[in-house]
Amino acid sequence: MPEQLAIVPVDHDPGVGPAGAGTWARLLAAHVDRSAGRRRGVPDHRPSAAILACSDARVPPSVIFDQPAGELFVVRIAGNSASAEAVASLTYAVEVLGVDTIVVLGHTHCGAVAAAAAGSCTGALAPIVEPICRLAIDHPQLDPIALGELHVRRTVRALAVGAGPFAAAIRRGELSVVGAVHDLEEGRISMLETAPATINPDTSERTVSSTIPHLSEAS
Repeated sequence: MPEQLAIVPVDHDPGVGPAGAGTWARLLAAHVDRSAGRRRGVPDHRPSAAILACSDARVPPSVIFDQPAGELFVVRIAGNSASAEAVASLTYAVEVLGVDTIVVLGHTHCGAVAAAAAGSCTGALAPIVEPICRLAIDHPQLDPIALGELHVRRTVRALAVGAGPFAAAIRRGELSVVGAVHDLEEGRISMLETAPATINPDTSERTVSSTIPHLSEAS
């Protein structure tokens, strides 16, 4: 017999019932009904950028970049690693949706980076932290902040070089890949690396990084 799902009404008492019922009721109550006055049909889905970001609840890309629904194609995975699934989603964004920018967005105080720096590289976390753990092993002198920045740089290069669809689009002048880190304490975004501006897709050459303010401060 199939398992029965518990349906939580909007007026459910947050202090009573199964674990999470109160949280779901609060989220549902806070949901903004956008149907009133909205034109009929499916909203446009024409994002200009794809964001590979961490799953951390403190770094929602649409909020950080102050973008409306439909503007960003967001792929989130703890540690913002370019897993096979993440790359497949980004490929869809480039080849089907036509985005012209991919942003690899890391952040300070990242749990996945901290786990890798501490050597927690096995068990359930392994698929997420494995690429960061390799960097931590190769560069044991790096603190978590520097390790996170290096991980973003290497992820940008992994996406930008080789014979994959991103490198081809970069060569045609149709795509840029940007690496950046969001500082949770300062609320600023540091741009670390870009392709093709700072990377030759054939040689993966490195250049000097720069810093840009949070977009809300720059506007």
